[in-house]
Amino acid sequence: MTLLTSQGGQVIHNYIFTSNMKNFILFLLLLILPMITKAENFIYDIQLAGYQFNQYDDKGNADLKIFMEEFRTFPWSEQVGKANGGSEPTISVRNLSEKTVYWVSAAPHEEGHVYLLGIVYPKVKKSFFGLGKDKKIRWVEIYVDEDGSAVEDIASAFFDGNFESLMSQLSTLPKFAEMESQR
Repeated sequence: MTLLTSQGGQVIHNYIFTSNMKNFILFLLLLILPMITKAENFIYDIQLAGYQFNQYDDKGNADLKIFMEEFRTFPWSEQVGKANGGSEPTISVRNLSEKTVYWVSAAPHEEGHVYLLGIVYPKVKKSFFGLGKDKKIRWVEIYVDEDGSAVEDIASAFFDGNFESLMSQLSTLPKFAEMESQR
């Protein structure tokens, strides 16, 4: 204690302040970094009606708000049924870290259209009629949402990384198809 002079006290004070600031900055980084990283983990693209299946317009980073704004403002009615041998209109979002894709497309139905909701995810499949070695593939499951009412809740689960909830919600919809993904 005899070492505490005004200069020594000032050094201790500065050390405590610096140490507290470092802890505060570290806390902020730990709090904010997942949000920044999360936004950068998602990118989205759009396919207009008639695009080739491997043609799409990259739009950049996405979050739930951006994705839902695109969904709500997309000209579905104008685009549906104009595929001409190409794709129907589709908005896709990719989770780069999980290697999954959630997409919403529209298809003609009676006098309007229905939404097709798809999830593409890595899956292990047995080769040679189930007797061979495990093979990693990309699997797609497609469901029908007649009025688009399930899009936001499923998108929310996708952006939250809650694959179990996402699959549970999709399973309440009629299944349209499932197959190995080409994309």
